Amino acid sequence: EESVKTAGSVSVNMLGRSFEVPLETETSVGDLKASIAARQAVPVYEQELTVKGKYSELRNSDKVTPGTSLILRLRTVLDLSGQDAVDFLEKCPEPIATIKKISLDCHGAQLVDATVLRSLTSWTHLKHLDIDLSNKKLGITGCMALASALRAMDDLKTLRLCLQYSAVETKGCQALGDGLRGLSSLCKLTLEAPANCMTEAGCAFLADGIRRITTLKELSLHLGGNQLSAKSCEAICTALKALTKLDDLSLRLGGNSIGFTGCAVLGEMLGELRVQRLGLHLGSCGLRAAGCSVLAQGLASHPTVSSLHLDLARNSIQDAACCALAQAVESMVQLRSIVLDLNANAMKETGCAAVGAALRSLPDLEGASVFCIGNPAAAKLAVHMAGVPSL
Repeated sequence: EESVKTAGSVSVNMLGRSFEVPLETETSVGDLKASIAARQAVPVYEQELTVKGKYSELRNSDKVTPGTSLILRLRTVLDLSGQDAVDFLEKCPEPIATIKKISLDCHGAQLVDATVLRSLTSWTHLKHLDIDLSNKKLGITGCMALASALRAMDDLKTLRLCLQYSAVETKGCQALGDGLRGLSSLCKLTLEAPANCMTEAGCAFLADGIRRITTLKELSLHLGGNQLSAKSCEAICTALKALTKLDDLSLRLGGNSIGFTGCAVLGEMLGELRVQRLGLHLGSCGLRAAGCSVLAQGLASHPTVSSLHLDLARNSIQDAACCALAQAVESMVQLRSIVLDLNANAMKETGCAAVGAALRSLPDLEGASVFCIGNPAAAKLAVHMAGVPSL
């Protein structure tokens, strides 16, 4: 590790290789990084300089004097936002082997086009990718470029795609579905694509791609505010039934007209899953009493859940459906935490009493949160929740 100190230079060790960086006068660490980037073809945002022997990270504003001996470390995680994220995609000439995780938040960037996204194709060694492309109007061309990059990432373990308001329509969904189906090592997928005018056909393409990722253990699927229907629920449930290793599921379908038929499909699917953590977000889905009741039957046949988040807000649910839901919750004896969002329904005191009694009966419950703002008996909820541990 010893290296010769030259008066007019700084000695740097990078991955076991020593080299000298010319330096006649005191300079900032930031300027020194830029100089190293120019000479060694290593992007400046991937450099961490530490004092040799001390391993204390230097800030860009710190000063370095000629004769100093430093160590250059390459990061394994890249976290960029705004225009910096886009500049990275555009200008990085080739993948950096030490980087296993990339997190790119493209909010604030002026333009993200297919050419920018296509540059990710060469990052075949990535283990983790988190990319936020909300409000970027990708369209079919951008989705195809993103799918092409995903198909090249055989070793990917975790993936988060945020595509809210990104103009991901039917053909874009087809491209993304094709990109997802090849991720044979993926364990965790978060796909957020609300408010994209997604149709039944588009949802079916996405669901078919997810169905092929049989290694998935955690799935968070946010498709709220689209144009989905009961048939869309069928496509999603078919995919979920194929994921036999799934342990953690969050399904957000709020603002779609799935109605009673969609609830019946979801209820049947719940009877076949064996996840430990379950989130169902079905606010403003037109469920009404019949839909809630059939969903409750599915929950009752799923006793293995230890954490439940159930959003049934704004569905015109009355006491009878609340009682059916309470009976289902009472049968979930392994529950440790539960969140129930029943806001803006038609629940009266009978429903409140049934929910409170069900929660008090759970032997291992560690915390519960129940929301019922906008219900006729909202003021009575606190009385019936007495004795229930709060989250």
